[in-house]
Amino acid sequence: MRITIKKSILIAFAMLLLLVTAIMILTLMRIDRKVIIPGAFTYRNISPVVIEEEGFASEIHKIENSEVKAGDLIMTLTNSDLEMEIADSENRIMLYKLELEEILQLKELDVSLSTYDVTKLKEELKVKKDEEKYYREVQTDKSDLYEKKIISKDEYEGANIALKQKELEVKSIQIQLNELNKQLQKLDASSYLNYKFKQKELEIEENKLSYLKKRDDGLKIRAKMDGRLVAGRMNNNLNAYFSKGDKIGDVVSYDKIDFIGYASGSDVVRVKEGQEAYFNVDTFRGKDFIRGIVKKTGLKSETFNGEISFPVEIEVESTEFFDRGRKRFIHAGVVGEAIIITEENLPILRILWEQMVKYADIN
Repeated sequence: MRITIKKSILIAFAMLLLLVTAIMILTLMRIDRKVIIPGAFTYRNISPVVIEEEGFASEIHKIENSEVKAGDLIMTLTNSDLEMEIADSENRIMLYKLELEEILQLKELDVSLSTYDVTKLKEELKVKKDEEKYYREVQTDKSDLYEKKIISKDEYEGANIALKQKELEVKSIQIQLNELNKQLQKLDASSYLNYKFKQKELEIEENKLSYLKKRDDGLKIRAKMDGRLVAGRMNNNLNAYFSKGDKIGDVVSYDKIDFIGYASGSDVVRVKEGQEAYFNVDTFRGKDFIRGIVKKTGLKSETFNGEISFPVEIEVESTEFFDRGRKRFIHAGVVGEAIIITEENLPILRILWEQMVKYADIN
Protein backbone atom coordinates (compact mmCIF):
# COMPACT_ATOMS: atom_id res chain seq x y z
CA MET A 1 0.00 0.00 0.00
CA ARG A 2 1.37 3.32 -1.07
CA ILE A 3 1.39 6.01 1.63
CA THR A 4 1.01 9.45 0.22
CA ILE A 5 1.89 12.72 1.91
CA LYS A 6 -1.79 13.39 2.44
CA LYS A 7 -2.27 10.07 4.21
CA SER A 8 0.80 10.69 6.34
CA ILE A 9 -0.57 14.03 7.43
CA LEU A 10 -3.92 12.46 8.29
CA ILE A 11 -2.24 9.68 10.31
CA ALA A 12 -0.08 12.21 12.18
CA PHE A 13 -3.11 14.34 12.88
CA ALA A 14 -5.07 11.32 14.14
CA MET A 15 -2.19 10.29 16.42
CA LEU A 16 -1.91 13.84 17.71
CA LEU A 17 -5.66 13.85 18.35
CA LEU A 18 -5.38 10.55 20.21
CA LEU A 19 -2.47 11.93 22.26
CA VAL A 20 -4.40 15.07 23.15
CA THR A 21 -7.45 12.97 24.04
CA ALA A 22 -5.30 10.68 26.21
CA ILE A 23 -3.73 13.67 27.96
CA MET A 24 -7.17 15.16 28.58
CA ILE A 25 -8.44 11.85 29.94
CA LEU A 26 -5.38 11.44 32.18
CA THR A 27 -5.79 15.04 33.36
CA LEU A 28 -9.39 14.40 34.36
CA MET A 29 -8.66 11.02 35.96
CA ARG A 30 -7.68 11.17 39.60
CA ILE A 31 -6.48 8.60 42.06
CA ASP A 32 -5.81 8.29 45.78
CA ARG A 33 -2.24 7.66 46.92
CA LYS A 34 -2.09 4.82 49.44
CA VAL A 35 0.29 3.07 51.79
CA ILE A 36 -0.13 -0.66 52.41
CA ILE A 37 0.95 -1.84 55.86
CA PRO A 38 0.95 -5.49 56.97
CA GLY A 39 -0.05 -6.32 60.54
CA ALA A 40 -2.67 -7.93 62.76
CA PHE A 41 -5.79 -7.05 64.71
CA THR A 42 -5.56 -6.87 68.49
CA TYR A 43 -7.90 -6.06 71.36
CA ARG A 44 -7.59 -2.43 72.38
CA ASN A 45 -8.31 -2.98 76.09
CA ILE A 46 -7.09 -6.06 77.95
CA SER A 47 -7.08 -5.89 81.74
CA PRO A 48 -5.20 -8.76 83.44
CA VAL A 49 -6.88 -10.28 86.50
CA VAL A 50 -4.05 -10.60 89.02
CA ILE A 51 -4.08 -11.86 92.63
CA GLU A 52 -3.14 -8.95 94.92
CA GLU A 53 -3.06 -10.88 98.22
CA GLU A 54 -2.42 -14.58 98.75
CA GLY A 55 -5.18 -16.80 100.07
CA PHE A 56 -7.62 -19.63 99.43
CA ALA A 57 -10.55 -19.21 97.03
CA SER A 58 -13.65 -19.09 99.22
CA GLU A 59 -16.16 -17.90 96.63
CA ILE A 60 -16.17 -17.65 92.83
CA HIS A 61 -18.57 -14.97 91.59
CA LYS A 62 -17.87 -15.04 87.83
CA ILE A 63 -16.97 -17.89 85.48
CA GLU A 64 -15.34 -18.15 82.06
CA ASN A 65 -16.92 -15.86 79.39
CA SER A 66 -19.00 -13.94 81.94
CA GLU A 67 -19.84 -10.34 81.10
CA VAL A 68 -18.46 -8.08 83.83
CA LYS A 69 -18.62 -4.40 84.71
CA ALA A 70 -15.82 -2.39 86.29
CA GLY A 71 -15.86 -3.09 90.03
CA ASP A 72 -17.71 -6.41 89.80
CA LEU A 73 -16.49 -9.13 92.18
CA ILE A 74 -14.81 -11.97 90.30
CA MET A 75 -13.50 -14.04 93.20
CA THR A 76 -13.12 -13.78 97.00
CA LEU A 77 -10.14 -15.23 98.89
CA THR A 78 -9.62 -15.89 102.61
CA ASN A 79 -6.41 -15.51 104.61
CA SER A 80 -6.70 -16.57 108.28
CA ASP A 81 -3.28 -15.12 109.20
CA LEU A 82 -4.31 -11.72 107.87
CA GLU A 83 -7.61 -11.91 109.75
CA MET A 84 -5.71 -12.57 113.01
CA GLU A 85 -3.37 -9.63 112.37
CA ILE A 86 -6.36 -7.33 111.84
CA ALA A 87 -8.05 -8.56 115.04
CA ASP A 88 -4.81 -8.07 117.06
CA SER A 89 -4.34 -4.58 115.64
CA GLU A 90 -7.93 -3.59 116.48
CA ASN A 91 -7.45 -4.87 120.07
CA ARG A 92 -4.22 -2.87 120.47
CA ILE A 93 -5.93 0.27 119.19
CA MET A 94 -8.75 -0.19 121.71
CA LEU A 95 -6.16 -0.69 124.50
CA TYR A 96 -4.22 2.46 123.51
CA LYS A 97 -7.42 4.51 123.54
CA LEU A 98 -8.25 3.23 127.06
CA GLU A 99 -4.73 4.10 128.25
CA LEU A 100 -5.07 7.60 126.83
CA GLU A 101 -8.36 8.08 128.68
CA GLU A 102 -6.73 6.79 131.88
CA ILE A 103 -3.83 9.24 131.54
CA LEU A 104 -6.27 12.13 131.16
CA GLN A 105 -8.34 10.99 134.14
CA LEU A 106 -5.27 10.59 136.41
CA LYS A 107 -3.97 13.96 135.33
CA GLU A 108 -7.30 15.60 136.13
CA LEU A 109 -7.36 13.89 139.55
CA ASP A 110 -3.78 14.86 140.40
CA VAL A 111 -4.32 18.42 139.24
CA SER A 112 -7.52 18.75 141.25
CA LEU A 113 -5.84 17.45 144.42
CA SER A 114 -2.79 19.64 143.94
CA THR A 115 -4.98 22.66 143.23
CA TYR A 116 -6.86 22.00 146.46
CA ASP A 117 -3.54 21.90 148.42
CA VAL A 118 -2.35 25.13 146.79
CA THR A 119 -5.62 26.88 147.66
CA LYS A 120 -5.42 25.66 151.23
CA LEU A 121 -1.81 26.83 151.62
CA LYS A 122 -2.61 30.22 150.12
CA GLU A 123 -5.40 30.72 152.62
CA GLU A 124 -3.09 29.68 155.47
CA LEU A 125 -0.38 32.01 154.17
CA LYS A 126 -2.81 34.92 154.18
CA VAL A 127 -3.70 34.23 157.81
CA LYS A 128 -0.05 33.95 158.82
CA LYS A 129 0.83 37.18 157.04
CA ASP A 130 -1.95 38.97 158.92
CA GLU A 131 -0.60 37.54 162.17
CA GLU A 132 2.92 38.59 161.20
CA LYS A 133 1.67 42.12 160.58
CA TYR A 134 -0.03 42.22 163.97
CA TYR A 135 3.09 40.94 165.82
CA ARG A 136 5.25 43.45 163.92
CA GLU A 137 3.03 46.28 165.20
CA VAL A 138 3.23 44.85 168.74
CA GLN A 139 7.01 44.61 168.46
CA THR A 140 7.20 48.24 167.33
CA ASP A 141 5.08 49.37 170.32
CA LYS A 142 7.15 47.26 172.72
CA SER A 143 10.35 48.75 171.31
CA ASP A 144 9.10 52.30 172.06
CA LEU A 145 8.02 51.34 175.57
CA TYR A 146 11.34 49.62 176.21
CA GLU A 147 13.31 52.70 175.16
CA LYS A 148 11.18 54.75 177.59
CA LYS A 149 11.88 52.09 180.26
CA ILE A 150 8.20 51.47 180.75
CA ILE A 151 8.49 47.70 180.16
CA SER A 152 11.16 45.22 181.06
CA LYS A 153 13.72 43.71 178.74
CA ASP A 154 12.05 40.31 178.99
CA GLU A 155 8.78 41.70 177.57
CA TYR A 156 10.68 43.39 174.77
CA GLU A 157 12.61 40.18 173.91
CA GLY A 158 9.37 38.18 174.06
CA ALA A 159 7.81 40.45 171.42
CA ASN A 160 10.87 39.98 169.17
CA ILE A 161 10.75 36.20 169.56
CA ALA A 162 7.02 36.08 168.74
CA LEU A 163 7.62 38.18 165.56
CA LYS A 164 10.51 35.94 164.44
CA GLN A 165 8.29 32.88 164.96
CA LYS A 166 5.57 34.30 162.69
CA GLU A 167 8.13 35.24 160.03
CA LEU A 168 9.42 31.65 160.03
CA GLU A 169 5.88 30.30 159.70
CA VAL A 170 5.23 32.60 156.69
CA LYS A 171 8.53 31.58 155.13
CA SER A 172 7.74 27.88 155.63
CA ILE A 173 4.37 28.18 153.90
CA GLN A 174 5.94 30.09 150.99
CA ILE A 175 8.50 27.30 150.55
CA GLN A 176 5.73 24.70 150.54
CA LEU A 177 3.85 26.68 147.89
CA ASN A 178 6.92 26.92 145.68
CA GLU A 179 7.57 23.18 145.95
CA LEU A 180 3.96 22.38 145.19
CA ASN A 181 4.00 24.61 142.10
CA LYS A 182 7.15 22.85 140.90
CA GLN A 183 5.47 19.49 141.38
CA LEU A 184 2.47 20.71 139.38
CA GLN A 185 4.76 21.75 136.52
CA LYS A 186 6.52 18.35 136.59
CA LEU A 187 3.16 16.63 136.65
CA ASP A 188 1.99 18.56 133.58
CA ALA A 189 5.22 17.80 131.70
CA SER A 190 5.19 14.11 132.63
CA SER A 191 1.52 13.67 131.75
CA TYR A 192 2.01 15.54 128.48
CA LEU A 193 4.97 13.36 127.43
CA ASN A 194 3.23 10.16 128.46
CA TYR A 195 0.07 11.21 126.62
CA LYS A 196 1.99 12.14 123.46
CA PHE A 197 3.92 8.85 123.54
CA LYS A 198 0.72 6.81 123.77
CA GLN A 199 -0.89 8.97 121.12
CA LYS A 200 2.02 8.25 118.75
CA GLU A 201 1.71 4.51 119.42
CA LEU A 202 -2.00 4.76 118.61
CA GLU A 203 -1.26 6.62 115.37
CA ILE A 204 1.27 3.99 114.28
CA GLU A 205 -1.14 1.16 115.05
CA GLU A 206 -4.00 2.89 113.18
CA ASN A 207 -1.75 3.26 110.12
CA LYS A 208 -0.86 -0.43 110.40
CA LEU A 209 -4.55 -1.36 110.62
CA SER A 210 -5.29 0.77 107.55
CA TYR A 211 -2.56 -1.11 105.65
CA LEU A 212 -3.88 -4.49 106.83
CA LYS A 213 -7.43 -3.59 105.77
CA LYS A 214 -6.10 -2.54 102.36
CA ARG A 215 -4.50 -5.98 102.08
CA ASP A 216 -7.77 -7.55 103.21
CA ASP A 217 -9.59 -5.63 100.46
CA GLY A 218 -7.08 -7.15 98.03
CA LEU A 219 -8.62 -10.55 98.81
CA LYS A 220 -11.65 -9.37 96.83
CA ILE A 221 -10.68 -9.75 93.16
CA ARG A 222 -12.59 -7.18 91.08
CA ALA A 223 -12.83 -6.33 87.41
CA LYS A 224 -11.02 -3.10 86.55
CA MET A 225 -13.03 -2.43 83.39
CA ASP A 226 -16.10 -3.55 81.43
CA GLY A 227 -15.71 -6.58 79.22
CA ARG A 228 -15.79 -10.36 79.09
CA LEU A 229 -13.90 -12.57 81.51
CA VAL A 230 -11.36 -14.94 80.02
CA ALA A 231 -10.14 -16.92 83.03
CA GLY A 232 -9.84 -20.66 82.60
CA ARG A 233 -8.02 -21.12 85.94
CA MET A 234 -11.09 -20.10 87.91
CA ASN A 235 -13.34 -22.96 86.90
CA ASN A 236 -13.43 -25.74 89.51
CA ASN A 237 -10.85 -23.98 91.70
CA LEU A 238 -12.90 -23.39 94.84
CA ASN A 239 -10.64 -23.65 97.94
CA ALA A 240 -7.55 -23.57 95.72
CA TYR A 241 -4.56 -21.58 96.97
CA PHE A 242 -3.40 -18.53 95.01
CA SER A 243 -0.13 -16.64 95.54
CA LYS A 244 0.33 -12.90 95.25
CA GLY A 245 0.99 -11.97 91.62
CA ASP A 246 -0.74 -15.03 90.11
CA LYS A 247 -2.60 -14.19 86.92
CA ILE A 248 -5.92 -16.02 86.69
CA GLY A 249 -7.18 -14.48 83.44
CA ASP A 250 -8.08 -11.28 81.58
CA VAL A 251 -11.04 -8.98 81.12
CA VAL A 252 -11.29 -8.25 77.40
CA SER A 253 -13.34 -5.62 75.56
CA TYR A 254 -14.28 -7.57 72.45
CA ASP A 255 -16.10 -4.62 70.89
CA LYS A 256 -12.96 -2.46 70.77
CA ILE A 257 -10.34 -3.57 68.26
CA ASP A 258 -7.15 -1.97 66.99
CA PHE A 259 -4.87 -2.89 64.12
CA ILE A 260 -1.12 -2.84 64.73
CA GLY A 261 0.78 -2.58 61.45
CA TYR A 262 4.40 -2.02 60.55
CA ALA A 263 5.42 0.51 57.90
CA SER A 264 8.79 0.95 56.22
CA GLY A 265 10.78 4.13 56.74
CA SER A 266 9.76 5.50 53.34
CA ASP A 267 6.07 4.82 54.00
CA VAL A 268 5.79 5.91 57.64
CA VAL A 269 6.70 9.52 56.78
CA ARG A 270 3.49 9.73 54.73
CA VAL A 271 1.30 8.35 57.54
CA LYS A 272 -0.31 10.88 59.90
CA GLU A 273 -2.85 10.75 62.71
CA GLY A 274 -6.46 11.00 61.55
CA GLN A 275 -5.93 9.47 58.11
CA GLU A 276 -8.57 7.01 56.90
CA ALA A 277 -7.75 3.34 56.42
CA TYR A 278 -9.47 0.17 55.32
CA PHE A 279 -8.28 -3.41 55.57
CA ASN A 280 -7.61 -6.29 53.26
CA VAL A 281 -8.00 -9.64 55.02
CA ASP A 282 -7.31 -12.80 53.02
CA THR A 283 -9.64 -14.84 55.25
CA PHE A 284 -12.64 -12.93 53.94
CA ARG A 285 -13.71 -12.04 50.43
CA GLY A 286 -14.44 -8.36 51.00
CA LYS A 287 -11.69 -5.78 50.83
CA ASP A 288 -13.16 -2.67 52.42
CA PHE A 289 -15.73 -4.04 54.87
CA ILE A 290 -13.78 -2.78 57.88
CA ARG A 291 -12.60 0.79 58.22
CA GLY A 292 -10.38 2.61 60.66
CA ILE A 293 -8.59 5.83 61.60
CA VAL A 294 -4.85 6.16 62.24
CA LYS A 295 -4.32 6.78 66.00
CA LYS A 296 -0.55 7.15 66.18
CA THR A 297 2.73 6.14 64.61
CA GLY A 298 5.73 4.87 66.52
CA LEU A 299 8.92 6.92 66.55
CA LYS A 300 11.12 3.96 67.52
CA SER A 301 11.86 1.35 64.88
CA GLU A 302 11.21 -2.36 65.43
CA THR A 303 12.03 -5.54 63.54
CA PHE A 304 9.06 -6.99 61.64
CA ASN A 305 9.46 -9.99 59.32
CA GLY A 306 13.21 -9.45 59.42
CA GLU A 307 13.02 -5.80 58.30
CA ILE A 308 13.34 -2.50 60.14
CA SER A 309 9.84 -1.03 60.41
CA PHE A 310 7.83 1.48 62.43
CA PRO A 311 4.62 0.50 64.27
CA VAL A 312 1.38 2.17 63.23
CA GLU A 313 -1.70 1.92 65.47
CA ILE A 314 -5.08 2.13 63.74
CA GLU A 315 -8.41 2.34 65.56
CA VAL A 316 -11.05 0.06 64.02
CA GLU A 317 -14.36 1.89 63.76
CA SER A 318 -16.58 -1.19 64.12
CA THR A 319 -15.93 -4.90 64.61
CA GLU A 320 -19.08 -5.86 62.66
CA PHE A 321 -19.03 -6.62 58.94
CA PHE A 322 -20.83 -8.77 56.38
CA ASP A 323 -19.02 -11.46 54.41
CA ARG A 324 -20.92 -13.48 51.80
CA GLY A 325 -24.14 -12.08 53.24
CA ARG A 326 -23.38 -13.26 56.73
CA LYS A 327 -22.78 -10.99 59.71
CA ARG A 328 -19.35 -11.49 61.21
CA PHE A 329 -17.07 -9.90 63.82
CA ILE A 330 -13.38 -9.24 63.43
CA HIS A 331 -11.33 -10.46 66.39
CA ALA A 332 -7.79 -10.31 67.68
CA GLY A 333 -5.19 -12.46 65.97
CA VAL A 334 -6.52 -12.03 62.43
CA VAL A 335 -3.73 -10.86 60.10
CA GLY A 336 -4.15 -8.62 57.10
CA GLU A 337 -3.10 -5.36 55.49
CA ALA A 338 -4.08 -1.83 56.34
CA ILE A 339 -4.51 0.38 53.31
CA ILE A 340 -4.05 4.00 54.40
CA ILE A 341 -5.09 6.83 52.12
CA THR A 342 -2.28 9.36 52.41
CA GLU A 343 -3.37 11.75 49.61
CA GLU A 344 -6.74 12.04 47.88
CA ASN A 345 -7.82 12.99 44.33
CA LEU A 346 -4.32 13.27 42.85
CA PRO A 347 -4.15 13.69 39.03
CA ILE A 348 -2.65 10.63 37.37
CA LEU A 349 -0.39 12.88 35.26
CA ARG A 350 1.19 14.24 38.46
CA ILE A 351 1.97 10.74 39.70
CA LEU A 352 3.41 9.75 36.31
CA TRP A 353 5.53 12.90 36.27
CA GLU A 354 6.84 12.21 39.77
CA GLN A 355 7.76 8.66 38.76
CA MET A 356 9.57 9.94 35.63
CA VAL A 357 11.55 12.49 37.70
CA LYS A 358 12.37 9.82 40.28
CA TYR A 359 13.54 7.44 37.56
CA ALA A 360 15.65 10.19 35.97
CA ASP A 361 17.27 11.04 39.31
CA ILE A 362 18.14 7.39 39.95
CA ASN A 363 19.64 6.89 36.51
